[in-house]
Amino acid sequence: MAKLGRPKGSGNKPLKRLLQERLADKYPDYDPVLELVDATIKIKQIADSTGEIQDYKSLVDSLEKVSRFLQPTLKAVELQTDNALTVSVTRKRFDSTAKD
Repeated sequence: MAKLGRPKGSGNKPLKRLLQERLADKYPDYDPVLELVDATIKIKQIADSTGEIQDYKSLVDSLEKVSRFLQPTLKAVELQTDNALTVSVTRKRFDSTAKD
């Protein structure tokens, strides 16, 4: 007989949930994601003002961390068929940012 598992939407780590609740109780207006966005904006201003390559590398690292919270990530999928058919998927953007 299969187990049902935990209910949908419930946290998977009780300690993590406890820490989030304590953080919200102690600092009700604090949001770590928004703080990370603010820090990224400051890093961008510094990189733009100095023009140093190291500052731009820091900006890229910070943008990568922020994007994890804002953009969904794609899961890698490998397809194999019985008769060794190779499937190739090409993605093309059809909006104003598409480059031909």
